[in-house]
Amino acid sequence: MGYKANNMGDALKGKRKNPLVDDIIDKDTLADYIGCEPRAISYYQKEKGLPFIPLGRDTYFSVITVYEWLKAREITLVPEKEQKKEGLTRTSKGLDKIEI
Repeated sequence: MGYKANNMGDALKGKRKNPLVDDIIDKDTLADYIGCEPRAISYYQKEKGLPFIPLGRDTYFSVITVYEWLKAREITLVPEKEQKKEGLTRTSKGLDKIEI
């Protein structure tokens, strides 16, 4: 097992004693923090482009980089009534305004 961050909250808030190490967590710790199985983390790495740090046979993650990766994928669902009212149409990249 690799390095485990003792206080994820401090790492996320930037209150780290050693920024080189305290920001780095292993796959199991990341899975526990997010609330999924380690195999889901492997899937996100291979299929969705989750950034990681390979060191030998172990895989590590930067808490800040993972947070930014997750935030970049954040979406907001717009109810259908609002879509019609605003003249929006759903595309593969989200919602676009219908040009008439």
